[in-house]
This record gives sequence, structure tokens and C-alpha cells, in this order.
Amino acid sequence: MRRPVLLSGVLSLLLLFSLSTVLAAEIQGPEAANINWRQFEGETIRVLFVAHPWQQAIEPLIPEFEKLTGINVEVEVVAEDLFWDRSTLGLSSDNPPFDLTFLCLGPQGSGAYNNGWIQSFEPYLNDPTLTDKEWFKLDDFYPGYLAGFRLPKPDKGELYALPMAGEVYMNFYRKDLFEKAGINVAELHDMDDWLAAVEALNIDENGDGRIDIYGATIRGADAGIIDELNAMVKNYWGDAPYETDRFVYYKKDWTPRFTDKRIKEAFAAWAKLMRNSAPGVTAFSWYEATTQFAQGKAATYWADASLFAPLFEDPSKSKIAGKVGYAPLPPSKNGHGTALFSWGLAIPAKSQHKKAAYLFAQWATSPSIDMEVGKHTWAATRQSTWQSPEFQAVLPEGFGEAVADSLSIAVPSIIYLSSGPEVIMRMIDALHLLYQGNDLDQVMTNLNQEVTNILKRDGFIK
Repeated sequence: MRRPVLLSGVLSLLLLFSLSTVLAAEIQGPEAANINWRQFEGETIRVLFVAHPWQQAIEPLIPEFEKLTGINVEVEVVAEDLFWDRSTLGLSSDNPPFDLTFLCLGPQGSGAYNNGWIQSFEPYLNDPTLTDKEWFKLDDFYPGYLAGFRLPKPDKGELYALPMAGEVYMNFYRKDLFEKAGINVAELHDMDDWLAAVEALNIDENGDGRIDIYGATIRGADAGIIDELNAMVKNYWGDAPYETDRFVYYKKDWTPRFTDKRIKEAFAAWAKLMRNSAPGVTAFSWYEATTQFAQGKAATYWADASLFAPLFEDPSKSKIAGKVGYAPLPPSKNGHGTALFSWGLAIPAKSQHKKAAYLFAQWATSPSIDMEVGKHTWAATRQSTWQSPEFQAVLPEGFGEAVADSLSIAVPSIIYLSSGPEVIMRMIDALHLLYQGNDLDQVMTNLNQEVTNILKRDGFIK
């Protein structure tokens, strides 16, 4: 029965290897670009970075850019909690204190665009003196990462940042616990199969009637849950259309639809996973959820960022290094999907060194630099990087394939709604009520009415 599937898998791997070899051969360094890298020699650009694995990986390479271009680069690094105010003040200034900065996929980017604070990259991408399109290969970026920086809408807009570090929402599981329980991951075909496995993996190791290893861990609190929850909701939404700047929760006129059967199914699945997690899950942010998994207290970690893989594989921080399996979210009966997030590099509209800053952004996100930096971050944004044997060699077994499969079904997790933070808290309240066993239809009907009231109050709907 399994032979056709195995044969298909072998052929797919052979095809991937062949494609990877070709792509790797085509990846050329900046010196291969048919542009004058030294056209802004002597200029100084100032960059504002978030303290981030990408920043840590790119900084040692910046002297290479300075040697290539003759452009001086002054770097300032701030913690993420300080970045938001610094970025907003700088972008809105008539004399920005930086010429290049991180831009967050989602409301930060939308707000900067709506205020006219950021420079479109389209004139630079289409200027042959600044961009060698054949070398830069814009279409090599995963489409979802580019879509997140197209404004005003992901499916119809100009590009306002170049993606340099991305994450996709996927599943992590304990290979050893699945094997010990006799559960073959290859035979778990959909969400129902995986949810049944989770229930079977609540483990009483000491035989005292208490669970020592829970079937799942998952986020249950704070606004940071939204991208991950969106991944689950998109998985249940399947391939049905939706407004790309409102995600699946709102119709074109901003009417909420939390009572849609697919959205209700996704919320119910999330609540079920919470019930199979450790006590206190309603207060879990990313830190508590990852800690549970890394310390061996959970058999699965659901719908969270691919960037956590290095943490789980680090023996100094994780008790499960070498025991982790990776998989895309399993399909629902409605289809298959997930969400993604990305940071990009953006230029203030009033910068006095926009073209020099663009050269840096182009260099820093080019195929060869994405490869080099990606080996350290595991957060590359280009298809050629993920498909390269050189890159795959630094990744744990199965991780690269799971990320690539996830990215192939991923969309940007975007809701351009100023009332968003308040709505998210209402969504979390609904999850907590479902976790407590309240009726699904009633909880989601109440949520829909609460969100309707918020949007009416704020003038989105009449």
C-alpha cells in the first residue's frame, strides 16, 4: 500500500536535489552584479537594527559591503521593546536619524505607508543603474514574504521593503515519544489524526496517575498569539477567497464573520490543544510554551514559529536536542494553509541617502548574502537558499523540508485594523471560554457581536 507514496517521495527528493544543484550553481556574489557598486563612494548611511539573529549575522559581513561600495555604514542596535518608539519617531522626522531600518510585516508597515514615511522600492528595482534584475532575482523570494511588504494591499501594491528574515508557523514534535507510543507520523494525514495523537500522548511516566508529559503545548495568552492563531485559522479556512488586508475574519465591508463554520472549527481545535497542555496554559506566551517543549514537558508544540528550531536543537538550552521532528500544520477537512511573518529593510522617505541605503538593502538581501546569513539564523527568505544542499547541510533532519512545505501553503498574517489590539484580546477571551468548556456556538456568536460593536464604535461599519 505504501510503495506508491514512497516512490513519489524518492522522486521528489531526486527532483529537489537536482533543482537545488542548479540553483546553487546559479547563486552568484555581489561582484557578479552588472551595476556600479561604487557610484555612491564616500557617502555614509546610518542603519537602525533590532537586536535579532539576523542583525548578529549581518554585522560581521558589513565590512565586505563597505569595501565593495566605498559607502560607510554606521550601525545602531536597540532591543525590540525600544525599537517601536525609535522607529516611529525616526520615520516621521523631517530629518530621519537613520537611512535604513527594520520594517515589520503588518500594522507597522501599513502605518508607515499611510503616513508617507517610507520610500517605495519600485523606482530603484526598475533602475538598471541600481539593480541588475537577472542577478538580484526578485522572484526568488518566497511570494508570501514579498506580499507582506506590498502596500497598500498584499495582492496589489508597490514594494516598500526587502524581506531579510522570515518565519513560518508549523509543528514541532518529539520523535522519540511518538515512536515509543507506536504512532507513525507518516500515517497522520490530517488535523483529526494529529489531535487524536495528542490525546494519546498525555504521559504518566511515574505511574502515579499524574501527567508528567502533556500531549501538547501552545500559546494561550497575550497579543503575540495572533499570528499563530491566524495560521490555524487559515488552515481551516483552506483555499476559499478572502480580503488580503483583513485576513479571513472580515468581509470587504469589515463585517466580522467569527461565526463562520471554518473559523469556529479552528478556534475549537486551538482550545482542544490548550486542554491537552499543562495547567496555566491560559497564561502562556511564546516563552512559556517554548520552555515547556524544550524542557521535555510536552510531546508536541503547535502552530508556532520556525525560528524556534535553533533553540530546541541547542543542548545548552534544550533537553530534547536531536529528538525533535518538524512538520507543516496538517491539513483540515477544508484544505491546507498556514501563516508567515517577516522583517524587512525599509528606507525613510526623507532620508538624504536613499540610493546608497538601497544598495545596502539590495546587497544584504541578495542570494549569496541570504545564504550566508541564513546558515546562522535558519530564517532565510529566498527559495534558492532553502533548496540549496549547502544550506540544508546545516539544518537538522527534516527541518528544511518542513519549512519549505509550510512556505508553499503560507500567506502573510495581516490585518490592517487600528482596533486590532482590542479585537485580539476579545479573541483570546473566547479561546479561554472554550478551554473552560463553554458552548462553541454561543462563544463565537458573542465574539462576533463584541467585534461588531468595536468596529461600529470606531467607524469601520455602520
